[in-house]
Amino acid sequence: MRVEDAKLVAFRETAHSLKLYRRAELADEDGASLIEALYVDPLPDDSVLRTILKPNTTFIVGRRGTGKSTIFQRAQQELRGSKQTISAYVDIKTVYESSQIDPAMLDRLVKLDGTLPQPALEKLLLYRGFLNAVIYAIREELSAKIARSFWEKLKAKVAGSVDELFEGLDELLNDVYADNFVSILATRTESSKVKQEESSAKSSEGGVAATVGSVPGITASSKSGASASASTASEREFTEVLLRVFDMKEYIRRLRELLQQVGIRHLYVFVDDFSELPLEAMRLVVDALLAPLNNWSDELVKFKVAAYPGRIYYGAIDKTKIDEINLDLYSLYGKSNVADMEEKAIDFTRRLMERRLQHFGPASVDEFFDDEACRHLFYASMANPRNLGYLMFFMYESNLLYRGRLGVRAIAEAARRYYEEKVEAYFGMNRFLYESFEERSSIYSLKELLDRIVERARELRSNQSSEAMRLQAGRAPTSHFHVATDFEPLLASLELNFFLTKYYVQSDRDGKKVTVFALNYGLCSRSSIAFGRPMERREDRLYYVERVFDYTPILREYLNTNQEIVCGSCETRYEPEQLRALEIYGMRCPTCQSGVCRVTNLSRKYESMLRAVDDALLLPRVDLGILHTLGTETHPQSASEVAEDLDCSYQLVGKRAKILADKGLVDRSKHEQGRRQLEITDKARQTYFSDLAES
Repeated sequence: MRVEDAKLVAFRETAHSLKLYRRAELADEDGASLIEALYVDPLPDDSVLRTILKPNTTFIVGRRGTGKSTIFQRAQQELRGSKQTISAYVDIKTVYESSQIDPAMLDRLVKLDGTLPQPALEKLLLYRGFLNAVIYAIREELSAKIARSFWEKLKAKVAGSVDELFEGLDELLNDVYADNFVSILATRTESSKVKQEESSAKSSEGGVAATVGSVPGITASSKSGASASASTASEREFTEVLLRVFDMKEYIRRLRELLQQVGIRHLYVFVDDFSELPLEAMRLVVDALLAPLNNWSDELVKFKVAAYPGRIYYGAIDKTKIDEINLDLYSLYGKSNVADMEEKAIDFTRRLMERRLQHFGPASVDEFFDDEACRHLFYASMANPRNLGYLMFFMYESNLLYRGRLGVRAIAEAARRYYEEKVEAYFGMNRFLYESFEERSSIYSLKELLDRIVERARELRSNQSSEAMRLQAGRAPTSHFHVATDFEPLLASLELNFFLTKYYVQSDRDGKKVTVFALNYGLCSRSSIAFGRPMERREDRLYYVERVFDYTPILREYLNTNQEIVCGSCETRYEPEQLRALEIYGMRCPTCQSGVCRVTNLSRKYESMLRAVDDALLLPRVDLGILHTLGTETHPQSASEVAEDLDCSYQLVGKRAKILADKGLVDRSKHEQGRRQLEITDKARQTYFSDLAES
């Protein structure tokens, strides 16, 4: 293989490894883990990893692709060398979904006499599913530990301990699914019933009978008299009330005793996909599992929870006693000044690529990108590893395969493709989401807001009211804007889905704290908006807080036009300015004192388009995700490949793909290397993609 070809392979493998989703393992051809060789900590001296390894409950917060699962993998690998700690990985979304009962069946069950009420049943199934996942994960980790030398020494020193531990875990697992009952009867009442049966028979018999047979003999019988009989029976009746019990404390106590047999003092439970749960499910998981186990497991259980910003419920977990790591841009690097933040983020972007390019082949970052290109790679990815992987993959397909150059223009084209194929689909497909009209309208109201923000950024390209903009030789950058910090939550959904990124927090020209946001680099590329800021003068560090970039009035106008605050009981409507006061009192309606107010953002601009969608075309979110993945790929996909893109299990994709095939939307007839291949049908493409760009 020529050196040039080897470098191409290194670039391709680097891109592929960076864009892997969730628990996709970083492994070589022989299945050996590459996590230690490829891991790059977001902070110097492996600071994030060191924090995760502390015996404290930790929440690691970041958008999709910020590397939460990679950090989990690296931490678990490190813990395999610890004599006193073992870990377990739990996909809490899968555990929760597997513990759910079909709604129709549940409705029938709860109506039966003697059945558990729905909340208790949900908790019971969640307990069982969680413990099942933890114990199985412990077994896997123990198997990995056994190969290490100190475990062999331990087994020799404490004969049979490891085998006994496996047996104990199996027994504990069986007991988790056993039905245990206790009597909750406070008193017992006994009653006696007496039955008397009387019969009298009087008879008088007399006579002689004689039988003569072949053998001489005589049998005689005579019977006379009267008889009477009586029977008495005492019957005791009582009802015993039994309560189904599931003693979580007892199971944890037994688990602790089993682990202590081999010297294990801490169990780290890595909880992934926490923020993928619905809010009610999130509350149930925290209130029924995480908070109790965290608070009374006597230092045995330490949770490491992966969550999205703005989608965390702590419940009874004491926030003062846990660690929290935020992996997004400003939280990691933005504590000093904007220039320093940018340089630190660029450095992380370079280190990510450099480590993997060197591992996968004789290649380095400088052979592909100069310093200016690295800066724009940061702008386009916002130091998000998964976004960076997609950008590199698109550049590999469009440029490197044809021996093209990789510069700012190639990055802009890759970013635009990533935006159009991956990010923008949040709106394009969600018009077909199987939810209420209000839910879909709420999603599209954010598109209205985004449209207005982009429109303003385009208007400012020729603005001459700002001295900083007048000094620009060419088109002034208008990719960033700022809003009053109180309005920051309004942009949370757009940020979570990568339309925007929280870039920095600083004081504006009037000395007030504001939050600076950056528009998606690919969106700017498509909309001909120059990205970044001038950097020739020191004063340019304040470029983003020029008064012309204050978009707070746009957000106020949006609230007044699109937001409705209505009491669900008396239907009283409130103004947006009253929302803060309502939140203080738990959204309770001041008018009727009993109803709860609900905030709904309705789309005026896209209302007619949404109402035109036939309800028969609406699909669940996973189904739309499958169609979108198949519709944007150039060749058929396996269930595993689709699952990687959707960040879910391949079993779920396979199950939903069969349903979509029955509707004529997916073709499952092709096979490759023994695996079924999925392909979108023409019917699905015409229905769900024909006018996607128009939305």
